Amino acid sequence: MATNEIILLLSTEDRVVAEDIQHRLEKSGIFTLLVSDHPASSYMSAYFGLNPAEGINIQINSDDCPQAIEILKDSPYGELFDNA
Repeated sequence: MATNEIILLLSTEDRVVAEDIQHRLEKSGIFTLLVSDHPASSYMSAYFGLNPAEGINIQINSDDCPQAIEILKDSPYGELFDNA
């Protein structure tokens, strides 16, 4: 039975890493959601050239977690999942 629960896959402070992980997972059919603890940071970066510190949570459907970890283990981000 599917749980359809959204869970935290990974947290990072690097937006480029978060967006690359999102791209890799969505290319494989895994929907991802990036949630920032500083939502105005994208605006500040685009309009003022500032890069404020931000934490980004990468969230996925709990049913996709095993597949997502396997995909990311075979990527440049594999060391993030060595213990998974």
